[in-house]
Amino acid sequence: MTSHETLATKIFQQHGLKFNTSERAGGWTNLVWLNKNVVLRLSQEKNGDRIRREIERTAFLHPSVGYPTNIATGVIDGYEWSLSERIQGKVLNDVWETLTLDEKTTAIKQIIEIMKTVHSTDVSKVEHITLRRSWYNAFDREESLADAKRYVEQKILTTEQGRVFSDILEQFYMRYNKVPHVLNHGDITLDNLMWHDGNVVSLLDFEHSAIAPMHMDLHSVMNLALDNNAIKPFVVNQNDKDLLLGYSVLFRQRFLEFWLEKPEGELSQCDAYQKLVSLCDGKGGYLNGLC
Repeated sequence: MTSHETLATKIFQQHGLKFNTSERAGGWTNLVWLNKNVVLRLSQEKNGDRIRREIERTAFLHPSVGYPTNIATGVIDGYEWSLSERIQGKVLNDVWETLTLDEKTTAIKQIIEIMKTVHSTDVSKVEHITLRRSWYNAFDREESLADAKRYVEQKILTTEQGRVFSDILEQFYMRYNKVPHVLNHGDITLDNLMWHDGNVVSLLDFEHSAIAPMHMDLHSVMNLALDNNAIKPFVVNQNDKDLLLGYSVLFRQRFLEFWLEKPEGELSQCDAYQKLVSLCDGKGGYLNGLC
């Protein structure tokens, strides 16, 4: 039994549950166990406050978001944890490939409605416990421009691609404060959505929430959509285009950096690289028609 499993055992015992009736679920920054009608999340690192802040901010979400009811939160041996009611259904990622085209279309529409509801949250009630940037972006203009130069020097991007990369992020930073800032989920993926009886019933994991332009979440939903038509109604002016394109570049760049840290195969086969180069073609790449 690992040290985290030992801690999970103690937490379950405090609530009348046994560890051997639990099963591991997904989780990146936290370890997650499902146990009968509850879910335990346990931080992988000591002395953090992400779980506490998440529980505090999600208390202000509208019930239609479907965030699970919190049962208890605490710290054990320096590790944060939370116990919440289990949402009935399956993680959308586990069933996505089995859904029909109509079901996927319905799911995207429902996700967009949930996203809009999250964005309607009163920012004044959560701004003191919420970041103002995405988890994948240091939000530093000079750092972004230095990255563009580095990619050209390392021949990751051509000179022209580096110029477009810089221009996209210059416009992103310039537009950033010209639009309203709302509460964003920050990481809308199929792994953070629950599906039950033909409907999306819950958006989970608000750990990476941020107060920022709604385009942060719009970019995430765009990655889930079957085509760009689902988000076209939200891209109506140049601010929208530049912010959506900027978030797309920053997101792909972060995953390119993950690859550069631990290269696997040829760079040309790296999905993040392919998509980043696409966005730097000067025509919006896979966002062509939107940006």
